[in-house]
Amino acid sequence: MGARIVLGMFLGRIALATAMTLVTAGCFTSGNAQPAASPRSPETSGAICGQSDDKQIRIPPDWTTFKPPAAGQAYVDPVFGCTVKRLTDGGREMLADGTHPSFMNFYSTVSPMNAAGALVFITSNNGDWHVRDNNGNVVVPAKKMPTMNNGHPVWDAREGDDFYYALGKILYQGAIKGNSVRSTALHTFKEYRGVVTPDAADLSQDGDHLALMGQNPDNTMDVFVWSLSKQTKTSVYTTTCKLDGNITETSQPGCVHKLLLTANNLLSIGFAQNGTGTEQGVRLWDGSALVHLQDSMTSHYDHGYDMSGNPVIAGRDNPSSLEGFTNPCPSKWGLDIRQQNSLSATCLLDNQPSWHISYRGSASQPWAAISFFDDRKPGPELFNDNKQFEAPSSKNWQLYEDEIMLVRIDGTAVYRLAHARSRSAESYWAQPHAVISRDGRYVVFTSNMSYPNGCPTHMHVPNECSDVYVIKVK
Repeated sequence: MGARIVLGMFLGRIALATAMTLVTAGCFTSGNAQPAASPRSPETSGAICGQSDDKQIRIPPDWTTFKPPAAGQAYVDPVFGCTVKRLTDGGREMLADGTHPSFMNFYSTVSPMNAAGALVFITSNNGDWHVRDNNGNVVVPAKKMPTMNNGHPVWDAREGDDFYYALGKILYQGAIKGNSVRSTALHTFKEYRGVVTPDAADLSQDGDHLALMGQNPDNTMDVFVWSLSKQTKTSVYTTTCKLDGNITETSQPGCVHKLLLTANNLLSIGFAQNGTGTEQGVRLWDGSALVHLQDSMTSHYDHGYDMSGNPVIAGRDNPSSLEGFTNPCPSKWGLDIRQQNSLSATCLLDNQPSWHISYRGSASQPWAAISFFDDRKPGPELFNDNKQFEAPSSKNWQLYEDEIMLVRIDGTAVYRLAHARSRSAESYWAQPHAVISRDGRYVVFTSNMSYPNGCPTHMHVPNECSDVYVIKVK
C-alpha cells in the first residue's frame, strides 16, 4: 500500500475526429484553432514541438466536447502542435472500496519520471502509489509497492529502477524487480521518532542529497539534508514550531508548508505563514541563519542553476513579497529568475495567470516547465454541468490560461506546448502541476479533460477525476 497524501499540505462522448486525432505524424488544426507552428529543431527552440510565444490569447477549440483517447494513446494539441500521450484512465479502474481513483503526477517540483525516462510514479487520491511505463502500462501495481510514511518516493538520479522512501525511522532504497520492489534499509535515524520525505522535495541536482524531516522528542522538527554517499547530514535546521498533538511522527508539521533543496544543496524552507518573522515566508537555511527569500505573498517557486552556474530561485517577486526587490518584468508582477545570493533578477514571463513552475536545470538543461490554471467562479475552468461554468471567449480567457510551456531560464525564449484542458477550478488536484523531467526530455501533467461534463459517479472523491499525461519535448 502507498502512503496517504497529505492533502492539508497544499490545503458523454462525440466523435473523436472532431476534437483530436490519434497520432500518426505531423500536426493539424481543427475547428477554431489557430494554426500550430511547424516543429523546430532542439538547437534553436529547445523543443521538437510547440509554438514560440507571440503573446496572443489562444483559446482551445472544442472546449465543451473534447475528450482524449484511451490510456496508452495520444493526440496532437490542435493549437500548439505537441503530441500529448495519455498514461492513465481512472474511470476504467476500480479501488478496493468499489470507487474509481483520480490519478495525479503529484507536484511540480517532484519529478515523477525516472532518470531513463521510461518509468513514471503515479499517485491516486486514496493515497496509493504505483509505477507505469511511458506508454501507460502498469509496471508495479499499488499492492506491490512498499508501505511508506507520508510524503512520496523519490527516483534515483542514475539508476533507472531505484528510488528512495521512508518508513518509520528508516530511509530505504527500493529497486524495481519485475512487477514488485526489493527494499534495502539505508539508515536508521534513532534520534527521531520518525522521518519523512517532504511532499515538495525532489532528489538534489547532483543526485546525492535528499531533504528529510525528523520528529524530535519535544515535537519540534529537524529539517535536514542527507548525503546518500557519505551517509551523513550536511545541513540541519531545528524548527521552533512543533507538531500538533494529532499529527503522527511520520507527518510533516503544519508550520512547514514546503521544503525544497537548492541547486547547491541548501535547505529552502517555505513556512505556512507569510510575514517577516523568523519562521515565516520562504527562508534559505545557510547553516547558521535563515536568509529571507520571500516574506509575504509567497509563491510557487523552484530552484536550479542559471547559465553561468549560479544557484537561482524561479518564482515571482516584487517589493510586496520581499523588501528592496524590484521585479524586472514590465508589469512588475511577472515571473522572474533571481540570484539566490542577491537581489539581481531576470524576467522570464509577464502578465501570467496563476501558475506552477518546475525547474531542475542548468546551462546543459536551461528549460523550466510552467503550467497555468484558473480558479475563477464563475469562469471557463469548471465542468460544463457546473452552474457557474462560462464557455471560453475573448472576454473571459486570459493570456496563457490553461497552457503548458517551456521557458528558457535566461529569459530569451518562451515556447507554448499545449493546453492542459483541465477544469482547474473544480479542485486543487485538477491543476496541471506540470513537471519537467531531470534531463528535460519530458513534461508530465495532470488533467481532468476526459470528463468535460463532470466526473462520473462512484469516484473515490466526488468531483475528482483526473488522469496523467506526458509530452515528449526533446
